Amino acid sequence: AMAGFVGYLVPEVYKWPGYLSPTNDLKFEDVPNGLNALPVVPGLGWFQMIMVVGWLEAGPFAATRSEFAGDFGWPYFGKQIQSADEKKSKLNMELQNGRAAMFGVLGLMMQDAVNGEVTIFPGTDIA
Repeated sequence: AMAGFVGYLVPEVYKWPGYLSPTNDLKFEDVPNGLNALPVVPGLGWFQMIMVVGWLEAGPFAATRSEFAGDFGWPYFGKQIQSADEKKSKLNMELQNGRAAMFGVLGLMMQDAVNGEVTIFPGTDIA
């Protein structure tokens, strides 16, 4: 959800240069933002995205190395958290941030579905 929220905002200000699909003569800048991109992206592109997510779920994110859910043993800003209470608190914060991002991305999707566009900063050229 956090990546989805950021992914919804970034195309409003930046598009990758080059082609999304050279065989279909489809450039990244030709793909509309938000929900309107769903029918434009070729089926093979969706297949690639689903396969990458599946590989991540089955590979590096398959099992935790800790008794704490969501703890994959990766350092937190370069430092391993040793205290069980601190680790529990940080993982709870991350869970709460994920829930907030879910509401954020759902709000953007609903605004896009109802209005046909997403307006983050009304009265400006930014989104």
